[in-house]
Amino acid sequence: MSPGTTAPDRDRLDADLAAAEDAVVRASASLVDLEAHPGHGLLAPGGFTGVSARRREETLATVAELHRDLALYRRAVAAARAARGTRSRPGAEELAAADEALHGHTVVVAEEAVPLQRRGLLGPTSHVTRTSADALLARMTAGFDAATEVVAAVAAVWDAVAVQLGPLERALDGLRGQLRAEPDELAAGPAAALEGCAARADALRAAVLADPLAHTGTPTPVDAAGLAATAADVDLIRSALAEARALREGLADRVAELTAAVDALAGLETEAAAVAADVAARIAPTPGLPVPVRRAPALRAALRSAHDQARAGRWTAAAAGFTAVATDVDAARATATADRDVLAGLLDRRAELRGRLGALRAKAAARGRSEDLDLDALHSRARDLLWTAPCDLPASTVAVRAYQRALEDGAGS
Repeated sequence: MSPGTTAPDRDRLDADLAAAEDAVVRASASLVDLEAHPGHGLLAPGGFTGVSARRREETLATVAELHRDLALYRRAVAAARAARGTRSRPGAEELAAADEALHGHTVVVAEEAVPLQRRGLLGPTSHVTRTSADALLARMTAGFDAATEVVAAVAAVWDAVAVQLGPLERALDGLRGQLRAEPDELAAGPAAALEGCAARADALRAAVLADPLAHTGTPTPVDAAGLAATAADVDLIRSALAEARALREGLADRVAELTAAVDALAGLETEAAAVAADVAARIAPTPGLPVPVRRAPALRAALRSAHDQARAGRWTAAAAGFTAVATDVDAARATATADRDVLAGLLDRRAELRGRLGALRAKAAARGRSEDLDLDALHSRARDLLWTAPCDLPASTVAVRAYQRALEDGAGS
């Protein structure tokens, strides 16, 4: 202790020393907790890209520095304790040495050799960087905070990914369990499709976890559209499996049901074709009219093919074939019905115009205009159009309206 220097207060020094020893214990425990955190375990393997790759390297380097700094801090505190000694009332020299070890710039944090060309004859051969235990603790605190922020952020993104993908992964596992209980001929197709969905789920996960820190603060980091599409495909596989299972148990009923549906479609298409032929004979060509198409023969062949698949034990393909036939029969029935109704509407329109013309003719007679030559000419024009095959419906409509207007215009004369 140099002359004129005041010895540190013993109570303050003892309090500082006790706090420093407690800091050693608590910092050691915190470092253990940090490295046991799931987020730190996720950082260790690497394989990151983007901002996560850079922050990973920084964080792992910071954790390594924390261990080095803690070791230096522990030695500084131990040196202070040794300098202070065990006496209840240490001397001024002991107090000063302990205070210097704890608060002075006594901790060597780096030593760098000085190149020959930069030394003087009597200059140092190395450059030593020193700091205090207090500054070391402050640096450790800042480094720990930075590392825990990254570790926690990575873990949070992984947790968010797990939450988003959880329902899909449970669905995949559930279907895998179902498929294991099915015979190979029933399970092979769905199993392959299911593994394709699993691969897509893995790709969705990898797209986020390759750079998790780019998704920090996002509660749903996984691509929602891709996730929804994959989940929908899993539902389709589940439905296809259920249908294949049901088909295996009720093949005869399914074939009979679809055969009846195709037969009914064939009858409807025959009816639509007959109406089309009648329209072609009775109504003049009209742009945009539907041309009925017979889809029943092709659907009957598709039904036979699906039945053959079922008899061969290819239940998944058979179920898909039967489903396609059922869907196509419904669409063909709707088209045939619409075509028939549109074409029949032309015949109904002609009948309606004929009925209206007859009613107007009766009204003209009741009004005493049977001998009105102009009115009679309009009636003859409309009648000729309506009773000529093929009938020009647009011209007939115009003619009936002209006759009606002439009849109404003369009503007050």
